[in-house]
Amino acid sequence: MLESFQTLSQDFFEKLWADFSDLQVTEEAQNIYRISLKSDDSHLLIGPHGKNLETLTHLLKLLIAKKSEGHVNIHLEINDYLEQKDKKLLLFIQSKIDYVKSSGKEIVLPFFTAYERKKVHSYVSEKWGNVFTQSKWEWKERKIHLCKKDEKMTIDIDGDDI
Repeated sequence: MLESFQTLSQDFFEKLWADFSDLQVTEEAQNIYRISLKSDDSHLLIGPHGKNLETLTHLLKLLIAKKSEGHVNIHLEINDYLEQKDKKLLLFIQSKIDYVKSSGKEIVLPFFTAYERKKVHSYVSEKWGNVFTQSKWEWKERKIHLCKKDEKMTIDIDGDDI
């Protein structure tokens, strides 16, 4: 299956006349595939703010789903663009977490895609016990709120730790 996805992906980028090398297809999980390539035409393939990358990912997803006769998810990585984007996102979130921890105030983050929101929720829940996230509103208005948990005072009834 991977070999046919590799061939299909290679044909796809050749027909786009894209200058690329080192195309690899790997299965990250069941029905989730990562297509990685290096390209000198990355500015054309990625496009402004990743719009072309989203479109290419969608087209490849449709082609591969048709070939596999089922639902698949595709992560298309060109010159490690998404990896760098994720690092920047997490650095931004870390700065906001630091602010929430020091000030105790809630922050409303700007709009993120569903994928980015999932990354933020996962990062905060795994790393920070005293900060939590909430998604509020719906559809395009959905935003993440970073909040600090109220610290609860505990009382030692036995008096052992006083």
